[in-house]
Amino acid sequence: MLPPTPDLQRRQLIATAAYMIQVIGVAATLYTSPFYWKQDYHTSALSGEALVKELIHGHPDWIWTELGVQAHVFIIFVHELWVVCGLKDS
Repeated sequence: MLPPTPDLQRRQLIATAAYMIQVIGVAATLYTSPFYWKQDYHTSALSGEALVKELIHGHPDWIWTELGVQAHVFIIFVHELWVVCGLKDS
């Protein structure tokens, strides 16, 4: 087997560099894609129970921003208030 020529080595190096740049570009795009998700955020004119239902079922980040917990944690909290503390709906 013959050793690679300098021209072949240069082309392989350029191809490898181009591939690495492409991989870095794809990784950066995947990393930043949540920041470019275009969904309306604070759009509710609701209040009370209707607002809570919208928080639970609406934009996935909204309940965290408004209440500081994720939806499943809030649901468990409300359940505990009903069962353990005896809190009732009015």
